Amino acid sequence: MKRFVCLDVGGTEIKAALVGEDGALRSGILRFSSRAKEDRETILGHIASVVRSAAGAESADGVRFAFPGPFDYENGVCLVEGLDKFDAIFGVNLRWELAGRLEPDEGGADIRFVNDAAAFGMGEAAFGEVGMTGRALCVPIGTGCGSVFLINGLPVGEEIPGVPKSGYIYDTPFLDGCIDDCLSKRGLVRLSAEILGVPLEGRELADAAGNGTPGARKVWRIFGERLRDALSPFLVPDGFAPSVLCLGGQIMKSAALFADPIRECCASLGVRLLIEEDTSRRVLQGLARI
Repeated sequence: MKRFVCLDVGGTEIKAALVGEDGALRSGILRFSSRAKEDRETILGHIASVVRSAAGAESADGVRFAFPGPFDYENGVCLVEGLDKFDAIFGVNLRWELAGRLEPDEGGADIRFVNDAAAFGMGEAAFGEVGMTGRALCVPIGTGCGSVFLINGLPVGEEIPGVPKSGYIYDTPFLDGCIDDCLSKRGLVRLSAEILGVPLEGRELADAAGNGTPGARKVWRIFGERLRDALSPFLVPDGFAPSVLCLGGQIMKSAALFADPIRECCASLGVRLLIEEDTSRRVLQGLARI
């Protein structure tokens, strides 16, 4: 059975593990700083070091990366620019650079890349409750709003009616901006600042709601309503009309505070709603399916 070093690369943290084709993590999930604001050689050397650490003493058949966009996934070229992360490797072909830093038995002979949301969706389809048949929409919410539209477990794009370009919903116009402005960490922080006068992140806001802080539950209620309003156009019969909606990301640990509107929407449309709290595991498992 083949096994791959799988890395989920974020702007703050890299999560890595050695994963078999069967989805089994041969190691626990290792966490490293991304060092995303450093110079080119430091970033490239650090990523190669993470690969070696995740492989441990075992050999790997390849390396698989979940990388945030913009990114040329087919050719392995990073196109992130002006986002205060990975600026030093803009335009760099990571496949070539890492192949030169890794030995074949470290996976350097077979290096591939995919969007992090696509990896999440493939992991859910193969190893979660989404399943490999029918239509599904998977939406991980974190620093931004990711998305992947699946048919029979495989990502699809705008060639399918109801699917936006490249399967990305983040730039879809919504309220006074786009979906990414609202369904994201910064969207929640901005909403809390507007209502509470204090910018709070997810965990802090959940604690505030639990402690009875005035207005905290209102923030979550409005966030939940925005989640429903932003996603419902993709769920309806004249949209993509999936049979399953799977939500992921760290924010889902607080789903009890905001998920009722989207749950009611899904129920009215006959869409099964799944909430995945262990998003990192699913991303790494999805990478092993590339």
